[in-house]
Amino acid sequence: MFAAMKSIALGAAIAVASTTLAIAQDYPKKPVSMIVAYSPGGGTDTAARIIANYMEKHLGQRLVIRNKPGAGGQVGFSALARAKNDGYTIGFINIPSIFLVKMLRDDVPFEMSDFEPIGNIQLDPVVLTVPADSPFETFADFAEAAKANPGGLTVGGDGPQSNNQLQLVVAEDALGIDVNFVPFNGSGPAITATLGNQVDASVPSASSATGQVNEGRLRALAVFADARYPYLPDVPTIAEASGAEVQNIGASMRGVAVPKGVAPEQKAVLEEAFKNVVNDPDFIAHIERLGLPLTYMTADEFADYLASAEEGIGKYVDLLK
Repeated sequence: MFAAMKSIALGAAIAVASTTLAIAQDYPKKPVSMIVAYSPGGGTDTAARIIANYMEKHLGQRLVIRNKPGAGGQVGFSALARAKNDGYTIGFINIPSIFLVKMLRDDVPFEMSDFEPIGNIQLDPVVLTVPADSPFETFADFAEAAKANPGGLTVGGDGPQSNNQLQLVVAEDALGIDVNFVPFNGSGPAITATLGNQVDASVPSASSATGQVNEGRLRALAVFADARYPYLPDVPTIAEASGAEVQNIGASMRGVAVPKGVAPEQKAVLEEAFKNVVNDPDFIAHIERLGLPLTYMTADEFADYLASAEEGIGKYVDLLK
C-alpha cells in the first residue's frame, strides 16, 4: 500500500512538473500589452517604447505599449490592477507616484497587494527646466524671482500630487520659496508647455528633458539628485545650485509589475526576458544615446525596495495636502 501511495505521489509530482514546463514553454503565444500610466513623450513612455524595441528578441513576442494617462498615474495603475491575470498584461509602476496616489486620495481602486513585481528598470531624477530664452540663466536667478514674487512663477509638471510636484514642494519648503504648480498629464505635456512659454518653468523627469536640453531648446537649472546626472553633466545638483540641503525624494523608479495572480511560470519568463533586455549590448547603447539611466533590480530586490519606500515617502506627503 505504501508503495502504491508513493507511486501516486510521484506521478502527481511529475504531472505538476510537466504542466509547469508546458506553461513556460507555451508562453507567450501572442503579444503582451504594457500599460504606461503617463502620456506619450514623457520619460516613462520613452523608456517603455525603447524596451519594446528589444523585447521580441528576448520574449518571443511583441510588447505593445498602451498609454493610459490621467490623475497623476492613478488611471493607469488602476487599469493594471484590474487587468486579467493571464500574463498578457503587464505595466510600469512608478515610485513614488503610486504611493502618493494611495496616501493622498480617498477611494483609490487598488492596493499595493494587487501588484506583483517583475523587476525595476530605471531611476530617473527630477530636473528644473526653463525655455532657452528665459531670463533665468541660473537656479539663483529663478529662486531670487520666486522670493521676490511669492506664487507668481508658474512651474509645470506631471500631476496633481505626483513625484514631480512632491519634489517641487520639498524644494519650496527647504529653500523658503513659493511658486504656482501647474499640473499636466505627464512630463511630455509639461515640457511642451514650457517650450511654448505657457509656464515659466517645469520639473520633468531628467530623461524626458535631456534631448530638449542638449538641442538647446530648454535650459536645465538644477537636477534634484545627490550627484550630477550623467547625461547632463554641466547641470548642477540642487545642492550645488542652491547651497542648501534639499531632500531628493522625487526621483522616479520605473519598475515592471503584473496583476496579482499571474502564474509563477509566466512571471519567471517575464523576469528573464526583462533581465536579458537590460543586459543586451544594443539596448544599453540605445539608452545611452538617449540619456536614459538604468537601475536594474530583480523581482525580489524590487519587492524589498517597495516594502521600504513607503515609509520614507510618508514623511513628506503632508506637504502635498
